[in-house]
Amino acid sequence: GGEGGVEARSASVVLGLTDYRSFLGTNCAESWRALPPACLASPLGNAAVVRTSDGCVVLLRRSGDVGECPDTCVMPGGHPEPEGIGVASLEEWRGERGAKARATPGWCEGVARELYEAMTREVVEETGIPPADLSPPLCLGFSRRVLHHRPDIIFLIECRLDSAAVAEVYRTATGVHRDESTAIELVPQQELLRRALDEAALNMPGCHLGGLALFRKHREATGTARTS
Repeated sequence: GGEGGVEARSASVVLGLTDYRSFLGTNCAESWRALPPACLASPLGNAAVVRTSDGCVVLLRRSGDVGECPDTCVMPGGHPEPEGIGVASLEEWRGERGAKARATPGWCEGVARELYEAMTREVVEETGIPPADLSPPLCLGFSRRVLHHRPDIIFLIECRLDSAAVAEVYRTATGVHRDESTAIELVPQQELLRRALDEAALNMPGCHLGGLALFRKHREATGTARTS
């Protein structure tokens, strides 16, 4: 059984390794629509619906200086790190070290663990919320942006702090990646889901809008849509 009586399910995901240069040269190229799907780098990103103890969702305003989705409103996120599974580069992945890593017992379990641990790391790095105040990530599903076909794995993380405490932590914590975001916004979840129906109202990348759609379905499935 799963949360709220909803049956827990598993998914099999086939993953490879790519790099930022390949992403820029395929998904982000002007001619990306002409490329077959198999030729797109499509690096797997991650994003979390971080819900505070008083029912708000954490959003960040991305800096205008970042290369991807500048000046947009996003959920905390980033991507899993190859180093987390013992591979430091695409060259290593293609070579003997990558082959040995993939042949190691428990390899697939290690990859799955990195998907979850990377999500918690991104939330901590981008918001300053201590890991002890975050629940283990719950996978809600996958979302793919229409523009450039960038995929994301979407999680729900419950935060033990209320929205005022999260805002203060973001303002004062050391180690927050302040070059990536310029402001934090704490939005009541029902208000956010209403705003998400109007893409222009949020100015949010499509893969994150898809994440909010998954969050809405989760709330409906667990019976929390009307109570929070």
